[in-house]
Amino acid sequence: QIHQHNASTLSFEELYRNAYNLVLHKYGELLYNGVHGVVAEHLQEVAMSCAECPDDRLLEELKRQWDDHKTTMVMIRDILMYMDRNFVSQYKKVPVYEMGLIIFRESVSGHSRVKTRLLTLMLDNIAAERRGEQVDRILLKHTVNMLVELGVQGKSVYRESFEEPFLDATRKFYQDESVRYISQNTCSDYLRRAELRLKEERGRVESYLHESTLERVQELCDKEWILEHYTALIHMENSGCAWMFEQDKVQDLERMHRLFSRVPQTLKEVQKVMMDRICESGKDILNDPEKVKDPVSFIAAIQALKQKYDRFVKESFKENKYFQLAQKQAFESFLNKDTRTAQYLSLYVDDMFRKGLKGMSSDVDVEASLEQVVTVFRFLQDKDVFENFYKQHLSRRLLTGRSVSDEAEKSMISKLKNECGHQYTSKLEGMFQDMKLSEELMKQYKNSFYSALSTTQAPSSSSAAAASSGSAASAAAAAAAEEAASARARAAAEGSESSHSSYA
Repeated sequence: QIHQHNASTLSFEELYRNAYNLVLHKYGELLYNGVHGVVAEHLQEVAMSCAECPDDRLLEELKRQWDDHKTTMVMIRDILMYMDRNFVSQYKKVPVYEMGLIIFRESVSGHSRVKTRLLTLMLDNIAAERRGEQVDRILLKHTVNMLVELGVQGKSVYRESFEEPFLDATRKFYQDESVRYISQNTCSDYLRRAELRLKEERGRVESYLHESTLERVQELCDKEWILEHYTALIHMENSGCAWMFEQDKVQDLERMHRLFSRVPQTLKEVQKVMMDRICESGKDILNDPEKVKDPVSFIAAIQALKQKYDRFVKESFKENKYFQLAQKQAFESFLNKDTRTAQYLSLYVDDMFRKGLKGMSSDVDVEASLEQVVTVFRFLQDKDVFENFYKQHLSRRLLTGRSVSDEAEKSMISKLKNECGHQYTSKLEGMFQDMKLSEELMKQYKNSFYSALSTTQAPSSSSAAAASSGSAASAAAAAAAEEAASARARAAAEGSESSHSSYA
């Protein structure tokens, strides 16, 4: 009666009591086998109905029969609850509800004329969706859920009957499509296609496949779309990785990094190409006769190159530490091949302090300019050579008073100290201290001199002599201090010139 949808005519209280009495009087085996037989007999009829159903209606028919069967088994389970708790538990039998699922699995979904057609219909629907056609996702989700629920008593129906064939079909589909697409499109177009396909597969799993499939299908797509073709993509002529660096394709490189990060070993080749491009661009600067003649243009070109690749590292590669390291190694490689870099950097700083900072209205701009200098300085291996030239140029600025800003000068020395320690900048700081002492003594002398001149009353001869003697002493001290500071600065300059001569 339950199978025939006539449950409303039954008394569930009476049925439960009868089942209770049978189990209580040791007829549990008879009751259990009888229920098994009735359910199996009914499902034989269901199986024939599904087997004779045409392909275009099979999924719907299975959905209807599966929903009916689950509803029926819930009713039967509730009636036989006492048998489940006692007889089934005591004799290690399969619970009534699960018994019904197993019979459905063996008789209906596993029927020879249903199982193969069911798989084919599901795979055809998925293939059609990949081609852009509309499919009934709700019906597919219901079918997938049925296969998952049928996996009771240690058997994974979903994986064996659907997931493995689905993955095989997916692999074949994307093998063909990726090969065809890379032969007909640019690297950027291929990356966009790969990203779209990965997004679609995730959406497919989230919409109607089981969550356990997500990791496996993504690994498959990563292999077919990325791992199998990453070398060809990176080195693709007129659209590959090197071309993207040359043409400032920040977004395309970001997409490449995002996709290749799914297969981390592929990023090493991108890093290698980036290093090669930096070294090639750096070599062009070193060999440019116009830039070599002008230290300011020379260093400005290096800074521009650094800023360009800073943008790639920050925006495209999300400050990945391996790309930061690759960038650092590339700049160190080409900059230290030419010994002029240290001298030109010092000349660049000299030009900046004499006139380059005049157009900067804020301290922020000044600090940014100094930081760019320090960025290039970090790449230098010949830091002592830079120091010698820097002392020479600094001494000249101090002696001639041509520095735009003493505060900026001190800030630059502070940055160098942070990079190399106190000993590296001790002589540079000493120059400033000598100049400061000279200025203070000269100021004291001038104050003393003008104070003596401004005396309102005529001094006596002895007082005048004393004042004259004091002024002369102050003047002598100030002159001596100024001469000492100048001598020290000149000595630094001469020492640097001597070092420069031997270096040259």
